[in-house]
Amino acid sequence: MKKQKKQFIILAVLCMFCIGGYFLIRNAEFEEKDAAAATTVTDFNADEVTALKVSGDVSLDFFKEDGEWKESSLPDETINQESVTGLLSQICNITTTETVVEAPENLEQYGLKEPVCTVSVTFTDDTALSLWVGGESSLLGKYYVQVSRDPNVYLVSSYIVTEFERTPEDFVEEETETESMTETGSEE
Repeated sequence: MKKQKKQFIILAVLCMFCIGGYFLIRNAEFEEKDAAAATTVTDFNADEVTALKVSGDVSLDFFKEDGEWKESSLPDETINQESVTGLLSQICNITTTETVVEAPENLEQYGLKEPVCTVSVTFTDDTALSLWVGGESSLLGKYYVQVSRDPNVYLVSSYIVTEFERTPEDFVEEETETESMTETGSEE
């Protein structure tokens, strides 16, 4: 009986070491994945952009004229400059740790054969860059994207994409109450 008790204790201790080792190795693998280097998807200076065009469900067509952003469908409206700059800041330096596939042959499975949205920028040197947005990963809540200068497909945060789901009217500078009173010549 004493011999069986010693064997049982030894087996229990060995099982505990095995289980502990399993969890140690498992956690080490996750830490290794978390520490994966970020990949740069886009990297440009927003100040060098002279045009920003978005096509898809919503169309935007911004261009710089005399240092001010204008929207081609609203030529008589004053555009909120900070809103356009905010859009550019969403895409000028996109990084991700999730490269889905390098140079895929079939873009259809990522929704990139017919992108849901295309964001194009033109720079001061007349070069251009396009960002194609495909489908949303239902498990991760992120979107598949591809950039014109890169054959790889990446997953990026959904907030980058949702910022471009705005109409041209969303960028019109709102009149302040003071401006309204000055135009009408009266105070309320």
